[in-house]
Amino acid sequence: MKNDLIKKFFSFSYGSWIGLFIGLITTVVTTRILTPEELGKASMFTLLITVSMIISTFGTDQAFIRFYYEEDENNRGKLLYSSLKIPVLITLLLSLIILFYHESITYYLFNESSMLLTISVIIGVIFQTLNRFGKLVIRMQQKANWYSLIEIISKVLPLLFIVIFSIYLGSDYKIMIYSLILTLVISFFIQASLGKKLWKVKHQSYSSTKYKPIDIIKYGSPFVFTVLITWLFQSFDRIAIKQWNSFEELGIYTAAYKIVGLIVALQAAFSSFWTPVSFERYKKFPEDTKFYSEIMKIITFLMSILAVLTILSKDLFVLLLGNDYQSSSLVIPFLIFMPIFYTISEITVVGINFMKKTMWHVPIAIVSCFINIIGNWMLVPKHGAIGAAIATAISYLFFFILRTHISMKMFPVNYELKKFYFVILSVLTFALISLIKVPDIMLHIIGIFIIGVIIFIYYKDLKVFLKNKN
Repeated sequence: MKNDLIKKFFSFSYGSWIGLFIGLITTVVTTRILTPEELGKASMFTLLITVSMIISTFGTDQAFIRFYYEEDENNRGKLLYSSLKIPVLITLLLSLIILFYHESITYYLFNESSMLLTISVIIGVIFQTLNRFGKLVIRMQQKANWYSLIEIISKVLPLLFIVIFSIYLGSDYKIMIYSLILTLVISFFIQASLGKKLWKVKHQSYSSTKYKPIDIIKYGSPFVFTVLITWLFQSFDRIAIKQWNSFEELGIYTAAYKIVGLIVALQAAFSSFWTPVSFERYKKFPEDTKFYSEIMKIITFLMSILAVLTILSKDLFVLLLGNDYQSSSLVIPFLIFMPIFYTISEITVVGINFMKKTMWHVPIAIVSCFINIIGNWMLVPKHGAIGAAIATAISYLFFFILRTHISMKMFPVNYELKKFYFVILSVLTFALISLIKVPDIMLHIIGIFIIGVIIFIYYKDLKVFLKNKN
């Protein structure tokens, strides 16, 4: 482990981090404008266009990534249009379905029906899909700075539009929908202009490409089920709150989720950094398992400390969100485990990826999703957003356990899991204690004690890491 690993990590994520803090400002502004109920309605729009994008792309985005560098450089624009053929057809079909059942769909999502909302949903579905490919083009062309700039723009625009629309529409959830739609439209046209070499209309003919639409479908279609299961696993908490509780609880949960987005961004940045680093390390030193063990322990140490500090700071977040979102302080301590378990599992799952046994990701996602659904079914009707957060934490713990132990069967690594489970159990217990009305001073004493325990457990590992780093 060397200094360049840390430098490489930060070079992957500067655009995301700037955008993240702009997004945090947007959350603070939004929760001052919208009530929890209105924010809950707006979150359903985001869920719908996300799942619609997964269905409409039909895995062709993954095929575009896979075949991009194998295609002749002059034909990459044709590959793009070839990859877009199926998404265009599916998006058209989805749009017709939304139009045909517009009253039922919009009423389920927003508790009201209107043609304007229907048109908004259709535009959102279309441009969410186009944005997926627009970003991919910039990414595959390795225009890193432009990619980061787009990330920042996509966070600045909603903030501006929310403020502007709120002047005319007031505290109405539609300001979020219209802001997101305009952001998607503007972002796509910026992406298309930056990647105009591939977006030229002349590329619509793909007769001379190495890979035809049928090849793209064959490669991409298996991804659809996996991505949908993963989406359901990651989103069922919000669906459950909408179905079995109320829009108000959904708004509370959404606000807490946006705060935890700080850690989710850290998770995404680490994943972008770790994937190429781990494969490169395995290629050069296939027998060196100690490297993965050391990284896992250090990340566990950092994420556990971060979890305790987040729980200790939960009441400060209420000051950011406003009094209407006071209940969010009880949701955050459990939501924090979602990015923590996922981030650490990105390290321990390497055996599955190294051995090319990626089909294991499907049953892992299915089992975790099933646990999530059962947990939400049991907890959400009575406990609302807090119940959803607890169910999410439990399902992600099982997600970690499955990824880790299946991976270790293929690529044995001594992660010293007894240490890990003791630390996680301690932090989970602390999260449960935070739900009880104990004096703040007592909560802080317990939190500081747990931080001391974590430092004591990983002290030797920290010394080894710092020694190797230097």
